[in-house]
Amino acid sequence: MAAPARRKGRSRARIRIPGTETGGSIAIAAVICALKGIIMLTDANIIAVLPAKDINRAKEFYRDKLGIEPSESMEEGSVMYSCGQGTRFLMYQTENAGTAKNTQMGWETDNLEREMEELRSRGVVFEDYDFPGLKTENGVASADWGKAAWFLDSEDNIINISQRA
Repeated sequence: MAAPARRKGRSRARIRIPGTETGGSIAIAAVICALKGIIMLTDANIIAVLPAKDINRAKEFYRDKLGIEPSESMEEGSVMYSCGQGTRFLMYQTENAGTAKNTQMGWETDNLEREMEELRSRGVVFEDYDFPGLKTENGVASADWGKAAWFLDSEDNIINISQRA
């Protein structure tokens, strides 16, 4: 018996997925679900997580120095902050706060100098660094990609603000 003739311009590839031996719509649904899992994170908002030894002290710092109020209370000992374009960060109480030696969170701005001036007027002190590949002048590091500055919050977390070139 001859194979059935194919219609011009159309081919049907069958994908065999374990557990979906019947093929057809079950296999297609499995592929779609698998792809959704891969694609999901590229479209999801990011939430930074910062530790605080003293959550009340941290809330005061973020309110008084950075001008940010919590958007919601989570469980006891943690708060959520909302920022631009759906970004958020969670602050939670833990004894591990201040132990990281790297930048833990940052904001991108269109005017770094203006932001630094405002933050300095509220008592924020910017760090100066002189490492291979990173040297700040008056708190600002400049590179081809833009410029950045770092400060410590009340919990000794290293926080960054930057401006792209």
